[in-house]
Amino acid sequence: MGHSSVQHEIEIIAHRGFSSSAPENTVSAIEAAINAGADAVEFDIQFSADGCAVLFHDDTLDRTTDDSGPIHKRTLGELAILDAGSWFSSRFKGEPIPTLALALARIDLRMTGVYIEVKGSAKHDDLDRVAQTVLETGNEDQIVFIAIDWSVLDRLRMLHSELNIGYIVEQSSRAEEAIMRASQDPRALINFDAGILLDNQKISDHTIREGIDMATWTVDNPKDAARLLDLGVHRITTNQVATLLKWKASL
Repeated sequence: MGHSSVQHEIEIIAHRGFSSSAPENTVSAIEAAINAGADAVEFDIQFSADGCAVLFHDDTLDRTTDDSGPIHKRTLGELAILDAGSWFSSRFKGEPIPTLALALARIDLRMTGVYIEVKGSAKHDDLDRVAQTVLETGNEDQIVFIAIDWSVLDRLRMLHSELNIGYIVEQSSRAEEAIMRASQDPRALINFDAGILLDNQKISDHTIREGIDMATWTVDNPKDAARLLDLGVHRITTNQVATLLKWKASL
């Protein structure tokens, strides 16, 4: 296989957008990832009190906004007026918390992949609406729902057979069940904590034998990325988008 073929197969995924250059899970972070040349983007969603999916990682507002308290107790209107950028830099003062619909509209087809991590306590109605939001874009083939709580993926799969899902594996003890589940679903992948695969090659070997695609998080060191590529991993999530893109270009 030539170098150009290897480069084409590797997908550099911007973690929470280009989160080392703009506040995570914002439109600015997504635009920074696109402008840097990232192949794909990953972001997290939480749900407002009125069931709207918004880009946000934590269960509480304290770390990344000018407010505090549980995000799920605030309506979309209340969230819309918060500052989600100043914590990162004064340059991003007034950066809003975006809705999922807005984020997907801004990305459109400018990236090859979008990874939506469903966080928090998602109700069935919330997941139904999120699935519909994705299907309405017409770009569902490029979008993967990922979650640590696999019951979220069960619900999404029950709703729509055409959605892509990804089992997040944050502990090696969960790897076998994830492999079993994904091996029975042609539209499923496994998203591993990179350390799990780097520590135990048998897990990646087993995953490959079952014909399952792998993604990893969070990989900021090109040496680790190279080791993962050797293990058969082509989807690499990173905070250091420019660094990993430079590594990819060098192959």
